[in-house]
Amino acid sequence: MSYKKSSPDFVLIGLTLSLLAIGLIMVYSASAVWANYKFGDSFYFAKRQLLFAGTGVMAMFLLMNMEYWIWRSWSKVILVVCFLLLILVLVPGVGTVRNGSRSWIGVGAFSIQPSEFMKLAMIVFLAKFLSERQKYYLF
Repeated sequence: MSYKKSSPDFVLIGLTLSLLAIGLIMVYSASAVWANYKFGDSFYFAKRQLLFAGTGVMAMFLLMNMEYWIWRSWSKVILVVCFLLLILVLVPGVGTVRNGSRSWIGVGAFSIQPSEFMKLAMIVFLAKFLSERQKYYLF
């Protein structure tokens, strides 16, 4: 399917980046004293949050330029992969325990929480599922 590419919604992008900036300020405000006490750097948690926020913004602009119809064909595969990641958490040695809960997968110094990816997979799958069956759900 070929569709004419429209310009992005700059108001929505501006609001998203504004909320991101407010969130970064709140992280600094809430953690500056503890970060200074624990790590000797009051910006420790703010810098980490900024790193992940920057990664998220880059992913947002990358995905924004991607043809969104491609997600329809991959929705089932994405859902199954995310479900397998959720099961992988239960494997001893792969899933790590944090705060008494085994819900993280450790990959070296980096760790991921598969439930966050499952949320996105469910959104993609349900969007496809409901768009294919919208004639049955119209009132």
